[in-house]
Amino acid sequence: MSTATPELDAGKMVLTAEVFSGRSWEPPQRRGNSHGRRKAQVFQEDGMPQSDNENSGRLRLYKVPEGLNPEQRFEHWRVWYGSAVETPMRLEKSTPKTPVSFNPTAINLAGPGFSLIEIHNAPARGLWAPNPDNRDLRLAYFRKAPGLTLAHNGAPEPVPAGSVRFIDASRGGSFDAPEGFHALQLNIDRSSLNVSEAALHSLLSLPDLAKHPIVGTFVIPTLMSWKRPGIDREAPGTAEILQSVMATLVASLLETAVDDEAQRPALSRAIKKYLDASYDNPDLDVAMVAERFSLSRRSLFYFFENEELRLGERIRALRTRKALELLLAADIKRISYSEIAASCGFTNVQSMRRAVKEFTGMNVREIHRSETVVGVALQQLRESLNPGA
Repeated sequence: MSTATPELDAGKMVLTAEVFSGRSWEPPQRRGNSHGRRKAQVFQEDGMPQSDNENSGRLRLYKVPEGLNPEQRFEHWRVWYGSAVETPMRLEKSTPKTPVSFNPTAINLAGPGFSLIEIHNAPARGLWAPNPDNRDLRLAYFRKAPGLTLAHNGAPEPVPAGSVRFIDASRGGSFDAPEGFHALQLNIDRSSLNVSEAALHSLLSLPDLAKHPIVGTFVIPTLMSWKRPGIDREAPGTAEILQSVMATLVASLLETAVDDEAQRPALSRAIKKYLDASYDNPDLDVAMVAERFSLSRRSLFYFFENEELRLGERIRALRTRKALELLLAADIKRISYSEIAASCGFTNVQSMRRAVKEFTGMNVREIHRSETVVGVALQQLRESLNPGA
């Protein structure tokens, strides 16, 4: 597997299909007109245009075409499913306990040394052959999985909703999804993680990882937030974040050391998301963040030393941004300064006044009289919080 090209490399198409050894995700060739078969369609995700930059990733979305009857819809999905992987794969109908609309979809992002796939699988059963290619480390998050079972050369095991596990593609097996399922999978080139064969076998033998703190803090948020406009143009940066997330998880599971440089992208992103969601808590400060992420204050400062805003400055900037937005929009006769300060996480009005003065050069009473100037300051504040956005 080459890590220098953003194409969909061998072993990168995953989840229910690529779990079984996968190949480049390409539309299947036309196979005649019987049973309403049509050439599978690959779409660009709405709002996520495909970039022509040679350094970008590749984003693809599969959908069953409109206008097919239920029998044809399953056949179309079955044909695509079997064409998306090299290993022989048999897809069969599964009788749902309750009527379920058959609308499977799959979206894939492939970049240097990684691929991500999210799939909404319709009711079906599948059987696959062993895949000896273990160059990728595959981690799957089964977000919704009513009645789903997986079998790897043995008895079927239920897969609870919310479970997270490494996928062993070296063994043949089967799945049964009578109600369909929603799952996401991350595949990382194992060589970038320095995971040996012995370490790989240890990881593949682990049970459900859903309750592991790093999974909840880093892995699941990363898997749930990758779909955004322009993500295909951010493939190198995305690869760095995903590799650091996986390196942090693997090091914790194997109880080995991971250097700070490997952790930096994942931790910085996770901390920023935490601050975005928590800045309105007046108790939020550097010490609280350090405790939340089990880091020393020194480590926290290190992770943000090259950022435009240091950690404490970022908390203050988030609160000030919200305060300015509320001050510009608020009817001061109906809402007090103390109410605005409290809703932004400031401990008192004086703290808010000082922050507003620092970022705009004006006091809060002048905001409505200088909305244009404040708007410029607010935009600069937003750009500082999200450089390059």
